[in-house]
Amino acid sequence: MATVGSLSGLQWQSFMQRAVPSFCHLHTSLGRADCNRASFTRLHRQAYARLYPVLLVKQDGSTIHIRYREPRRMLAMPIDLDHLSPEERKARFRKREATFRKKTEEPELKDDFDVERYKRFWTKK
Repeated sequence: MATVGSLSGLQWQSFMQRAVPSFCHLHTSLGRADCNRASFTRLHRQAYARLYPVLLVKQDGSTIHIRYREPRRMLAMPIDLDHLSPEERKARFRKREATFRKKTEEPELKDDFDVERYKRFWTKK
């Protein structure tokens, strides 16, 4: 008879543990990345687990849809300068140099501050 009472007591204790959730873990965050963490920030991964649809822009301007390892909207293929004509190459280099040479000159500020006019504010009477 004593074993039946203790067994029912153990069953009652396990039932109460399952029925009443433990409230000590409500506001703590776990170390693993779950759906709640991903909703606040992007996942910082070195390698992604799947391939993503990306628009690839070729050198001639045509576009195709490919599957790429990183989630991006568009990829542009670099232009091979060896296959360009000399005129196109010079035009590209001139355009590139123009962006490097761009320097904004700061306008010279003219100061018409008169010290004598405001001297009365910092002298003691």
